[in-house]
Amino acid sequence: MRLVVSLGGNALLRKGQAITAENQRENAAMAAMWLAPVFREHDVVIAHGSGPQLAMLALQSFSYRVAEPTRLDLLCAQAGGETGYLLARELWNKLGSDRHVVAHMAQVLVNADDEAFGKPAKPIGPFYERTYAHQLRQLRGWQFADFDGEYRRVVPVPRLLETIEIGAAKSMLGSGTAVVMCGPVPVAAGSGGELHGMEALPDKDEFASLLARELDADGLLFLTDVLSVATDYGKPEQRQIRHATPASLGTLAFDPSSMGPKVKAACDFVEASHKWAAIGSISNVEHVLSGEAGTRVVPTMAGAIDFWPR
Repeated sequence: MRLVVSLGGNALLRKGQAITAENQRENAAMAAMWLAPVFREHDVVIAHGSGPQLAMLALQSFSYRVAEPTRLDLLCAQAGGETGYLLARELWNKLGSDRHVVAHMAQVLVNADDEAFGKPAKPIGPFYERTYAHQLRQLRGWQFADFDGEYRRVVPVPRLLETIEIGAAKSMLGSGTAVVMCGPVPVAAGSGGELHGMEALPDKDEFASLLARELDADGLLFLTDVLSVATDYGKPEQRQIRHATPASLGTLAFDPSSMGPKVKAACDFVEASHKWAAIGSISNVEHVLSGEAGTRVVPTMAGAIDFWPR
């Protein structure tokens, strides 16, 4: 099968861990150990989160008042390159000669006129006191949101249109090479077709869904640190979803900062392709792939939602 596998940020950094080179290497090696059997049997493209790495780079860049802060497209490239390099290296170490692995930077096209640029909402970087935030707004044109009296920069999350390097990814897959798509980096096209970087943050789950559609993938996996999608998450009545359709999931509410984007991206792929997507734990990836664990989103099914036994 041809698969797109989206790794959550926990692939390189677990909750509460310090962002050290050794922590990231150990976690990348663990992720590669779990993923290696899937890579041996299937044609795989990996998309990944780089939230902790991007947050650290933004904090460093925006806090240094002497130098010009790094643009968001460059921060996306830096964080994505770091993450992709570690994943590709550790997969190479686990797979040996069984499968070549390439880390490839991904530029993703956005519309410079997307309404998201007029309504920035994604917080990033350090907190500022009110006066300095106002100075930065005047000096750099940044937008800020108030968090209990402290101010933090907010940036756009535009809709993703296409992956610039999709042709290269198809060629590499066709030759038997596994691909780690690093980033993505947001770009827009000028009047002559030239590309230029954009001050925005692409959504990694939306990017994985886009990749899966562009590659005509047989399935899309979102691998994270939870067993499956759940209703009433964290409550005594919590129930783990086994199978569901996009329509049935659309009637439920999920945390917009964690599970919500994954569910939406999975549903978008299934609705567009009439294939399947799955959400589950990276440590259980083979069972998630076979349908023996996790949540599988399917185009149609007999009932509304099928739950795992309690």
